[in-house]
Amino acid sequence: MIIEPEVGDPDSAAVRVDGTVAGRPYRFMLDTGAARTQLEADEYTRALSAEAGDSSLGALGGRSADPVVTVTDLVVGPLQAARLAVARVEPGGPAAHNLLGMDVLGRYRCHFRFGAGVLEVEDPPRRRADRDLLVSNRGHAYVGVQWPGVTGQACWDSGSGATIVNRDFWLGHPELFSELGTSVGTDSSGTQAATPVLMMAGPVIGQREFTAHRVVAVDLSRVNRTLEHPMDLILGYPTLRQADWLFDFPAKRWRLTG
Repeated sequence: MIIEPEVGDPDSAAVRVDGTVAGRPYRFMLDTGAARTQLEADEYTRALSAEAGDSSLGALGGRSADPVVTVTDLVVGPLQAARLAVARVEPGGPAAHNLLGMDVLGRYRCHFRFGAGVLEVEDPPRRRADRDLLVSNRGHAYVGVQWPGVTGQACWDSGSGATIVNRDFWLGHPELFSELGTSVGTDSSGTQAATPVLMMAGPVIGQREFTAHRVVAVDLSRVNRTLEHPMDLILGYPTLRQADWLFDFPAKRWRLTG
């Protein structure tokens, strides 16, 4: 993994991996929050026949609908797809990134070690994932987040540079948060908006205590109405970097390691 801290905010970062598609090099954002892998339009992808793609809604309410093309021979280390339908996005916009999504990652048993900058794909497994994993119909993984007397449901999103709390969850449990200011956020559609920045009390995840850390508050109600499993939080890099995470996506099992 290639960890790229955000300028001026070392607590947030983009997590990337290098790979190839049809023998051509690409750098991808490692994005468990993306149901479909995405490529910026280039000479190769523009030559492919396109079909209408699914419309998706970003965390800030922006909607995107990009054409879908079928690429061949995607390889990222041991992760492979001989043929894969990917979204093709025009370069230059705030949401124009190459993304490696759950249509590929969800096929594998993945060990995310953010501190070491390593993604291990284990076969045979050296560790047993012993917790049930909630997986949505679009392949997104959910874990429980707990405080004394409070439980939240969180989407595990390696593509999110920030951890996000649903505005309703924040207002419903104000004792868990203190306000720090505001920042400008960008969602997967490229929509930008000013968002409150909060300090969140350290939660317990997988029976392990996490430290208090910064989150941003976003009204996720519109997005949640479209989801099979509504989100109280989206766990991004500030949370994920505090542990090593083993996900057996096909078996729908997980655990913390390290």
